[in-house]
Amino acid sequence: MTGTMVVGGLLAAQGAAQAQSSVQVYGLLSAGIGYVSDEGNGSRTHALSGTNQNPRIGFRGQEDLGNGTKAIFALENGFNVMTGTASQSGRLFGRQSYVGLSSNDKGTLTLGRQYEAVKDLLGPVVIASNGVHIGDNDNGYNNLRVQNAVKYVSPNISNLSFTGLYGFSENPADSNRNRVYSMGAGYKVDAFSWAVAYTKMDRPNSPDAPNGAIGNDYGSSLLIFNKSAVKGAGVDSQAIAGTGGFYNVGRTKFGALYTNVRYHYLDQSNLTLQNVDLNVNHKLTEALNLGASYFFTTGKYDVINKTPKWHQVNFQADYFLSKRTDVAITWSYQKAAGDATFARVFGFGASGGKTQSVLIVGMRHYF
Repeated sequence: MTGTMVVGGLLAAQGAAQAQSSVQVYGLLSAGIGYVSDEGNGSRTHALSGTNQNPRIGFRGQEDLGNGTKAIFALENGFNVMTGTASQSGRLFGRQSYVGLSSNDKGTLTLGRQYEAVKDLLGPVVIASNGVHIGDNDNGYNNLRVQNAVKYVSPNISNLSFTGLYGFSENPADSNRNRVYSMGAGYKVDAFSWAVAYTKMDRPNSPDAPNGAIGNDYGSSLLIFNKSAVKGAGVDSQAIAGTGGFYNVGRTKFGALYTNVRYHYLDQSNLTLQNVDLNVNHKLTEALNLGASYFFTTGKYDVINKTPKWHQVNFQADYFLSKRTDVAITWSYQKAAGDATFARVFGFGASGGKTQSVLIVGMRHYF
């Protein structure tokens, strides 16, 4: 449920015409307890923020400009429920901050800090898995937003829609440093939906372009592939390509996803990761949702000739106490294989051995 404030406005168009503006306040709180079987050679229990979904509070609004066109905006803050501190490296509106125009027949154009195409089109499949590919290497869990971004989303045309985004470098000497470009397309008809997406980040979080498209989010310790395995050098470029979607059968939704991620490091070494994700979610009753998933990640380092691999399964039971409040229990198990030396379920520290399991109990409330 959202709170709404409506005010009247005036729009000049061959005289004074009445326009409508609205602002919505929305958000969610989510927290719980997590048990990890092996985190640095020992079991651990944690108080966790964001067990069901990452907490946020936001403001979004629109003004009707007439003829199917609207001015729109969004400001969204992320925070840690357990500590009250801001997420996204302490930003006030780190989740989203944009303004733009939306037209029923021409699409939507926005400017600001925004989501790229992989998150928009393929992220829902990752979220449906109730887990995150190791190190969120394909940004399916949306750890990276694009700053200084111009984004266009087309209207639905014969069940197809398209999106494109460009994030500016802000480096006057080299516009390629810390820039992002992203594109994708989605198809939806009846019970079937499918999408393809591509995102390329050049010199993300470059010290030569500190105000560029990718900020210090890229330095997060959760993103375990942002340094070369050879010399610890930073990333020269990261390219993400993928395809995936859903098919609904009655109360059951099946999801599938493939992504290919290529890191090119400043020391000229390369890492290629491939993620395969299969999931199923079943609405057992109006209140109880059950989910299960499996994903496999295989990597290839060219210089050191290593092929790390990870398998992970996830199970979740989510019970809604009301339309706005639910409780969930999630169990994840990851096994390292090939040349991988540790397991690391996203959001937790690396295991001392090659396996790690995590049990999380949490609640969520929308407002």
